[in-house]
Amino acid sequence: MGLLVFVYRDASGGDYTNGGISSKVDQLTLINVEGPHEPSDAAPAAMLNKGPLGSMNITPVDKPAGVVGPMFGGNFAACSDSRFGKAAGFYGAVAIHDRFETQELYDALSI
Repeated sequence: MGLLVFVYRDASGGDYTNGGISSKVDQLTLINVEGPHEPSDAAPAAMLNKGPLGSMNITPVDKPAGVVGPMFGGNFAACSDSRFGKAAGFYGAVAIHDRFETQELYDALSI
């Protein structure tokens, strides 16, 4: 069981996630935040995580093997349910880290 959050993308329609899950669905199910929903194809399982320096991020549960990531792909998630704000520690959108790259692509894009 978990909490549904809504995905927010760039209005231009570009995908900066390299095909990440948030480019394909409009909702995610945070399985580590109390809520009444089960993950589904329309709202896959994801986790709310505390990142470096206390920042928060959301990562997919299903991660591809043999790639670098996850990293921020430009999309955010949020919902108005108070359980989300309590779990995140603030009320607002959280970065979705669902971009994965091959080591070769990562090396080419890293300077």
